[in-house]
Amino acid sequence: MSIKFTIPVKCRTKKNHGQIIHTKTGRHIMLPSPQYKEFEKEVIKYVTAEFGNIEPIDFKCNLKCIFYKDRNYQSDLVGYLQAIQDALVKAGLLKDDNTNIVNTVNGSEVRHDKNNPRIEVEIEAIESTEVF
Repeated sequence: MSIKFTIPVKCRTKKNHGQIIHTKTGRHIMLPSPQYKEFEKEVIKYVTAEFGNIEPIDFKCNLKCIFYKDRNYQSDLVGYLQAIQDALVKAGLLKDDNTNIVNTVNGSEVRHDKNNPRIEVEIEAIESTEVF
């Protein structure tokens, strides 16, 4: 089984420009940036419109994401992967983003496309190769 789709959004990470909140108990909580919140909202809107009410993917898969940035700056692939995985879980497409489901991210990379920022996503089932 394989699913391919393109999300027409600017790539964002959760960790950059987050807000640190100090609680009354002295704890510090990191909240996602407004840019990430908007990114997550757009991903959820797109996935919901594209796939409707489907059963979340709950089997081992490879999540290949090609992130096209609108500006050519240094960036962190892992940060983008964390962001898209969390957004796909919130959108209901993935049951979870742990390694029992998102087992690999082979083929993922970051590219530059000034005029068309987007995320190309391919989710492909992985046959079990466990050895007992």
